[in-house]
Amino acid sequence: MSTSEQSTTACPQHDPADDSGGRLPHLWTRTLGDLTLTYVPDAGVHMIPTRVYPASDNDDWTGHGPHMTDAGHLAMGCGALLVERHGKRLLLDAGHGRISGKDPEHFQHGFDHVQTLPDHLEHLGVDPATLETVAFTHLHDDHTGWARPDAAEDPRSLFPNARWIVGKGELRGQDPASGPRLAGQSERTTAVADGTEIAEGVHAWALPGHTTGHTGWILDTGDGRRVVAFGDAMHSPVQVQHPDWEVVLDHDHAQAEHSRRRLVELLSQDDVFGFGVHFADQQLGTVDDTGHWRPWDDRTDNR
Repeated sequence: MSTSEQSTTACPQHDPADDSGGRLPHLWTRTLGDLTLTYVPDAGVHMIPTRVYPASDNDDWTGHGPHMTDAGHLAMGCGALLVERHGKRLLLDAGHGRISGKDPEHFQHGFDHVQTLPDHLEHLGVDPATLETVAFTHLHDDHTGWARPDAAEDPRSLFPNARWIVGKGELRGQDPASGPRLAGQSERTTAVADGTEIAEGVHAWALPGHTTGHTGWILDTGDGRRVVAFGDAMHSPVQVQHPDWEVVLDHDHAQAEHSRRRLVELLSQDDVFGFGVHFADQQLGTVDDTGHWRPWDDRTDNR
């Protein structure tokens, strides 16, 4: 990253008057090299920050206004990333799925909107039946959403012809009593090892801790850049500054912290961008030389 880029983009997201992180996610499409990336929203969630991050207290959040709503809640989103290259498509994660939004978990204040991913795909002209691959960062419900057996009238889910791809170890971490998380799970699912290429320029990166087989997906743009879709290795830009903060849903807190630190280190490198599916409306960005999340800036990050 050049000095001129840093000077024009590193400061705005630290301005307390900038509330962009408090807004909920919206549909966007960006082209990076050979890749076209589209964020497909499914639900917006307002979280109670000290319950999501139990090691934090209210005073810890006074300096993080850009990521909070006016009511003091942490804004997050749920959705999926559509990846297109040379006419081929795959989906990373599958949104939150069928939820009422009326029964939030103890760490959630409430939902803002729900069940919009199918509508957004229709708006994009994407028939879910034509998608051949859906790869998951992990198998929590807010990522398997529209791929679950009860996702649609068709028991094969919203994506009846897709194969499912997960990281090695993820299936072993499931509670058998909870039943299959994915439609046709035993027949349609492939577990892949760290480094496996699942499509042109798309490689698995093991980031365990949040779940046993939690996996990031590293996307080669074809022009020297990389984009890391890192799922729940981090839930908020705030974790870039606080990788030691445990997350209430992490399976192994020490391992999750180790994965976060590895992730921040990679995102600090030149020409590496991250995609944080829960990062409100700042999903695409990088880590600047001050150790803060710097959201994508169309003025300087486009090539």
